[in-house]
Formats: sequence, C-alpha cells, structure tokens
Amino acid sequence: MIQEFTQAVEDSIRSMINDIHTAIPAEIMSFNPEKAVATVKPLGKCRISDEVMLDYPQISDVPVVIPMSSEGVGIAFPIKKGDSCLLIISEIELDKWRTGSDSQGTIRFDLTSAIAIAGMLKKGSHLLFKSSKSNAVVIGAAHNNISISSSGIEINGSVKVNGTIKATGTITEKS
Repeated sequence: MIQEFTQAVEDSIRSMINDIHTAIPAEIMSFNPEKAVATVKPLGKCRISDEVMLDYPQISDVPVVIPMSSEGVGIAFPIKKGDSCLLIISEIELDKWRTGSDSQGTIRFDLTSAIAIAGMLKKGSHLLFKSSKSNAVVIGAAHNNISISSSGIEINGSVKVNGTIKATGTITEKS
C-alpha cells in the first residue's frame, strides 16, 4: 500500500513537471518588425505522458528580445524565417507587461508566455572569430564590417554618408 501511494505521488509530480516549461530552442516561422513579435516553432518533442510525446505547437505573438532601448537606441538586425532562437518561458503571464492590465489567469510557465531571444547560433561565424581574435565589438553584414576595440574603430567595406561629416584632429590617408 505504501509503495502504491509513493508511486501515485511520483506519477503526479512527474505529470506536473511535464507542464512546466523553462527554455527551449526554437525556429522563427515569421517575424513582424512593427510589433517586434514572431511566430515560433519550438524544437523537439513535448512529453504528454511516459508513453506519448508530441511535436510542440507553433506559438504566435512571441515578443522578440532585440538589443535596443525603448527610445530606439541599439542594434537592429533582420530576423527571418528559419533563424534559430531561444525561447524563455516566463514564470508569469505577460499581460501586465504587454498591456498594463493585470492578468486574469493563473497560468505559470506556459508556452503562451514565451519570449524569444533572437540570434542563437548553431555554429560560429566569421564575425565571432574576428571579435574573439581582436577583442573587439564587430558589427557586420556580408563583407562590410565595423570593429571597435581599444586600438580604435576600423571600417572595412564601402562607406556611404548621407549628411555632414565633422572631424577634429588630423585626418590622414592610408594607402
């Protein structure tokens, strides 16, 4: 009888844990830059029971973390279908943050409260290699990049300026 009770408690706990989501790698299915939200598809399978595992459903209206302030200061990069991201599942519903209204529900760790961190890479890139090698912040697209390090700012590629350039100090030409 004690063993049956212990097994029932363990089964109940396992069932509850299966409904708690924390972090999941996912794929961007679509992105709305006006609202900074994506439709994402978590990767892997969701355990329904010891015998049943199902594909995760797509999740829509997922806020995407982009390194930018509310005043628009930051770095923006394209987010496209097929890009990888990491879903962080909020402990609470996102209603208060999204709308300012208190949540009416009590859902915790639910997939509908996912937040996507864009830019999760499956492997390294030339920008990461250059950044690590030169101990610099590197911003790049294709063959154009800007490196900012303790030795200065280096721009590789074409430069187009719309507006005024003001300089103080010496401007030298390097061949």
